[in-house]
Amino acid sequence: MARNISKESLEQKIAKTEKAISKNREQYDRLTAELEELHKKQKAIQSEELLKAIEGSSKSYEEILDFIQGKEERGE
Repeated sequence: MARNISKESLEQKIAKTEKAISKNREQYDRLTAELEELHKKQKAIQSEELLKAIEGSSKSYEEILDFIQGKEERGE
């Protein structure tokens, strides 16, 4: 049999739980925004590394683009 609980006690527990959920939602939103910013920084670093690699490569732009797109090598 379920334990009897007073109306006031139940309302207090509901309020406490709603507050905890709200706090967790705020933390989730903050952490999600932080993660998104970190991913943007990571992508910027990767893009910079890729550009440096392309600049230092003996391959032409077209050859690099074909390779990235998975196309057959030209002239072979």
